[in-house]
Amino acid sequence: MNEAQLLERITLERRIISFNRLQGSSAIYYHWHQCVEFLYISKGYGIVVMDNQHYTARPGRLFIFPPFRLHKVHVNDSESNHYRRTTMHIEQSVVESTLQQFPRFQTQFSRVAASNAPAQAYDLSEQSAFIEAILERFHALTAAGQYAADDVAFLVMQIMALLPAQPLELKPQQQTASARIMQWVETHYHEKFSLDTLAGDIGFSRSYTSRIFRQQTGGSIHEYLLTRRIKRSCDLLRTTSLSIDAIAADVGFAEVTYFITCFKKMMQQTPLQYRKQTHQPLKIL
Repeated sequence: MNEAQLLERITLERRIISFNRLQGSSAIYYHWHQCVEFLYISKGYGIVVMDNQHYTARPGRLFIFPPFRLHKVHVNDSESNHYRRTTMHIEQSVVESTLQQFPRFQTQFSRVAASNAPAQAYDLSEQSAFIEAILERFHALTAAGQYAADDVAFLVMQIMALLPAQPLELKPQQQTASARIMQWVETHYHEKFSLDTLAGDIGFSRSYTSRIFRQQTGGSIHEYLLTRRIKRSCDLLRTTSLSIDAIAADVGFAEVTYFITCFKKMMQQTPLQYRKQTHQPLKIL
């Protein structure tokens, strides 16, 4: 797994938002955050994997990823596919408090920012000129990246005004092969992995199973399986007092030393270091 694919923890460090207008670089990674993320695509096409489904990243599409939700963005920036996007990682508790005088927007934002909410994908291409204008205006507020709570709340309100009052339940018309594979992994990731068993259970050949998953998600089954195991181990480290050995076994690792090696490679810290860091009081849940 290369540097661009490392899992990441967004550190807001008392900021209300991490706001970035990005262009000229590819995005190929699985990750999750302790805060809610809004991702708006201005240019470029690719794949977004979330909630065991894959969606097309395209101009005018807004994705909302709830806290601690595993997702993957796979877009290759090139001469024929310029990738420009805006990422907004938001400290939802401060924004919710600031929106008290606007209960409709407060409730709407709380619903999409809840950790148990479904990830969202909205087509806002018809409102793209307005979206670009409000994002550019917000970006110009300060070069230092420090934004007042009411500025962030106003940005959120403007975006929320374009969305349905209730979060969407994203249900594809037809279940794709990669979705079936991800759902199988979701059920069996804690067990010893066998590509033969996976292929047999879903009715595909070994080669087709591997090929179609890479084609539809931009990555390998083993990469997704390992990421899912590490994601679950982070949840257990953060929310339980289970030993490292018990957690390794619980998420499907036969050897605790291999678990620690994989964890450190992906998270850039040991499981114990992660536990100590995440057990400290956090404003973002």
